[in-house]
Amino acid sequence: QMKRSGVGLLERWISQTVDSDTRAGLGSQIGDERRHYRLMGEQAMRLGGRLPVRPQQEALTRLFAEIEALTADLDRFCAFHRGVKLFTVDRCSHLIPVVDESLAETLEILVHEDERHIRWADTRLERLLTYETMRTCNLLMGRMRTVLEAAWEQPWQRLMRGRERRVE
Repeated sequence: QMKRSGVGLLERWISQTVDSDTRAGLGSQIGDERRHYRLMGEQAMRLGGRLPVRPQQEALTRLFAEIEALTADLDRFCAFHRGVKLFTVDRCSHLIPVVDESLAETLEILVHEDERHIRWADTRLERLLTYETMRTCNLLMGRMRTVLEAAWEQPWQRLMRGRERRVE
């Protein structure tokens, strides 16, 4: 859901930004996000599952709607790159040691490329962020993290319970 929602967000954002550097960078990221979604779909099928047709967590749907409602590139960089993507990189790093080798390799690819996206966004933020706007950005990042933490908790617990049963 994160990758699929990310593609939609980036597609709409690219059509709304007036900054040509932002438009070029987002265009590159759209391709990466589409490939990430495909790679995760392949992994899901390999493991006997499938990617859901509809969003599974309403909280994530609302989160992406909130980001899309933001109008300033600065706010979107804070919410999406420093909020959603940074959280995703952190959680994938937690997953890598506890999943099979093939999935771990795929997650490592996603982490590496998402880290590159975050670094690129940080260069944009250096130009846009001021002392006055820092508080708003911190609040946005905190709100994103709170929603993502809540969405992450239940799947993580299911994964750990499944691993414990296999070890027993």
